[in-house]
Amino acid sequence: MNRVFLKQACLLLPLAGALLTPAPAAADTPKEHFERGFERHQDGRTDSAIDLYTKAIKANPSYIQAYQMRAAAWHQEKDYNRARADYSRVIELGDTYFQAAAYFNRGIVNYDDGRFHDAIRDFTDAVNLDRKMSNAYLFRGIARGRTGDRDGQLGDFVMAARFGNKRVRAWLEEHAPDELDRQR
Repeated sequence: MNRVFLKQACLLLPLAGALLTPAPAAADTPKEHFERGFERHQDGRTDSAIDLYTKAIKANPSYIQAYQMRAAAWHQEKDYNRARADYSRVIELGDTYFQAAAYFNRGIVNYDDGRFHDAIRDFTDAVNLDRKMSNAYLFRGIARGRTGDRDGQLGDFVMAARFGNKRVRAWLEEHAPDELDRQR
């Protein structure tokens, strides 16, 4: 009798173990990784945010927003090469809206990295995709100023004012009112 019981127990133990073992938790989705990364990014925990954005990208290599936010985090960390690479990926994957934003943001990265001519090219690509992006004109003008192109700088400031940048308009009204009149 003990032998039969032991035999049955040996057969039932693995089954009982399988039934009593909790099912593994479902893996986090790319969106969940992204959202947790975004929360951490907002809390100033950029290293943790980068890790979570990377997990989202590994789970979904076309996750544009994860590339965009990871690029922003890399930029905050002053890792300009990685920020540029992620913004370039957004440009490859994204529609016009994301492309324009990525060109603009990559332009900011290039500017911060002292690559003013690259920044000008990126800001130009941004305004070619979104003609009314006043900040792209503003920052392209600033970058042009850093390269000595004062005429280009002034022209971009006028365009930024035309498309709604009130601070630039006020500056132009005070320092170059003729330019605003000439551009109307």
